[in-house]
Amino acid sequence: MKKLAIILVLLTANSALQAETLEITWKDLSPTKEAGTEIVLNKGSDIKGVPDISDLGEAKDPKADLAAFLEDMNFMKKLQRKGGYLNPNLDGKKISLDGYATPLAFDGYKVTELLFVPYKGACIHVPPPPANQIIYVKSVTGLDMDDLYFPMTLIGVLRSNSVSTVMAEVGYTMEKALIEPFTRNLFERLFN
Repeated sequence: MKKLAIILVLLTANSALQAETLEITWKDLSPTKEAGTEIVLNKGSDIKGVPDISDLGEAKDPKADLAAFLEDMNFMKKLQRKGGYLNPNLDGKKISLDGYATPLAFDGYKVTELLFVPYKGACIHVPPPPANQIIYVKSVTGLDMDDLYFPMTLIGVLRSNSVSTVMAEVGYTMEKALIEPFTRNLFERLFN
């Protein structure tokens, strides 16, 4: 009987470790008012992704460069559409989502912290998408600076947890995530 109990515990643990990854789309993150929960931003929380002067390297005037960067990001953040709803059914689920990375922090050439967005250049070159179309990732593996211009697949446990970043208000977060180059066939993506 004791051996049976151990086998059941091991089988349960193994199935939990191999939790099914849900392949979702950006539309899944933006439910209707009836199906979602309203985004509530915590205005008193720390702003994520604010660079340190030391991050600017050998700039001629790091303080001025940092001030200009923060002014540009504040302008873009003001252009972000407010409101929207989060999908509570995805909270705590392991998901897979295709999109683009907007870096917030680096360790050498590795991106360690980022915003995951539906289109290239969001939050830096064009206004941020709505908060329910952005995922803040605190710790990511698998992404080099050279990969930033290409579509990627983000895999991790999604949380409906709003945060404020230097670039945008964000509706979803991930503590740890893996990011891989997008490899799915375009035909499959368009017609499935």
